[in-house]
Amino acid sequence: MPRHAARRPRDQRTAARFDTAMPVRMEGRSGETHNISAQGIYFETDVHQRIGSLVNFTVEYTLYGQKHRLLCEGKVIRVEDHGNRVGIAARMVAPFFAGEETVEVSA
Repeated sequence: MPRHAARRPRDQRTAARFDTAMPVRMEGRSGETHNISAQGIYFETDVHQRIGSLVNFTVEYTLYGQKHRLLCEGKVIRVEDHGNRVGIAARMVAPFFAGEETVEVSA
């Protein structure tokens, strides 16, 4: 690469990310994931947060016809204003599965 060529910032992600839209609940409000990895998550909601704060939220997903909840604690590392919505990137601190499961009913 020529010396005068601009360098792109190095991507510091160490885990594979998966684009997905799953429901998120935080402080009784709803949101939706954009992507998730073993170490982090990016979701959109209407709950404002500060960088560096710890947040608790629930991600809901369906596996083999059953709804599951992943209860998470994350550290906010990026906040993006999207009008009346807020994009939040958080590094997972403590994900764990809820003890309850619900069966999804098909219409």
